[in-house]
Amino acid sequence: MDRLQNFVLALAMVAIAGQVQTAGAQDVAKIGIIGQFTGPFAVTGEQYRQGLESYMAQHGNMAGGRKVELVYRDTGGPNPALAKRLAEELLVRDKVAILGGLYLSPEAAAAAPAVNETKTPTLLFNAASPSLMPASAYFVRMGQNISVPAKIGAEWARGQGKSRGYSVVGDYTPGHDTEAAFIETFSAAGGQIVGKDRVPLNTVDFAPYAERIANANPDVLEVFIPPGAAAVSFIKALAARGLTQKILIIGQGEAEDSDLHLFDDSVIGFHSIIYYSSTVDNAENNTLKATLQQKFGANVLPSSFTLGAYDGLHLAYKMLESQKGKAFDGTAALATLRGFSWKSPRGPVTIDPATREPIENYYIRRVEKKDGRMQNVVIKTIEGVKPPAVK
Repeated sequence: MDRLQNFVLALAMVAIAGQVQTAGAQDVAKIGIIGQFTGPFAVTGEQYRQGLESYMAQHGNMAGGRKVELVYRDTGGPNPALAKRLAEELLVRDKVAILGGLYLSPEAAAAAPAVNETKTPTLLFNAASPSLMPASAYFVRMGQNISVPAKIGAEWARGQGKSRGYSVVGDYTPGHDTEAAFIETFSAAGGQIVGKDRVPLNTVDFAPYAERIANANPDVLEVFIPPGAAAVSFIKALAARGLTQKILIIGQGEAEDSDLHLFDDSVIGFHSIIYYSSTVDNAENNTLKATLQQKFGANVLPSSFTLGAYDGLHLAYKMLESQKGKAFDGTAALATLRGFSWKSPRGPVTIDPATREPIENYYIRRVEKKDGRMQNVVIKTIEGVKPPAVK
């Protein structure tokens, strides 16, 4: 019997045992969290955990009359096959009501069949590929559609008089989507693309890429590199060629405030466009930062990964409240999120009913050093950006 048959049989056994949870089980709502808690991108898993625990510190561990239990599972690195298996185990064996996390888009895509089979609401904390949302009607995006900041970056660069563009992205689906959106928008606005590179995710030596960029002589560089060691090495390679001071560099989450301590001063002047900054000044963001620092240390700052988990749990609690006093129905619970609005640390957010993606602000940021500490300073806010229509 193959793996798919085993999974279907397991689901059938669950159905035979009862379509709804027993009365005792209804007192606990399990939320499965799949992330990279070890390995090269462990920083993202750590920030997931910080966001989740901060939300529970503020709001408690009860929602809809149920005790909320977080069940963590670690992929240990980019591993779609393992993410799929972990999702199946959480859904069938652990009987989670809601899934969350799934750092990379290929991991989320791999989990989609199990999510669809069990009709389980799944909160994508930051996976950003446009192709994900059509893959499952039960996905809700907490971060961004990756094409949006790439298009904003292309338009902004042209507005700054930049005419020679170069694209460097991670060689996986969101990177390809970023590249396509930037090139299409920049070219349509009259710019010229003078080069592009796709970088394998296991790359450690970025000097050859910096050399090619320097030889192409662009005046704007669009970047999409996974955060952590890879992003630090890439920025250092650009700095070694003098490029960080010569051209406009626009990234996304490569140099979050929470990661800036990993960089040297060569990152100063780096621009990024994303839906959140720890420097956003509103009551919700100030409360999140205070909670984080109380629980995890005075120097801890939230990132987009922290925020995705924090806001994801807010929506999980919303769904659980909608099912108070009844057996949890994932389809009915998910329906309560369509058009739902709330005040987030990122600013006002609404889940677009058509796409299940956030309508949210985007921030153009520049790394500056203030009072001896580097931070992302917001230089422009673009309010209420709607996600692209589903294709």
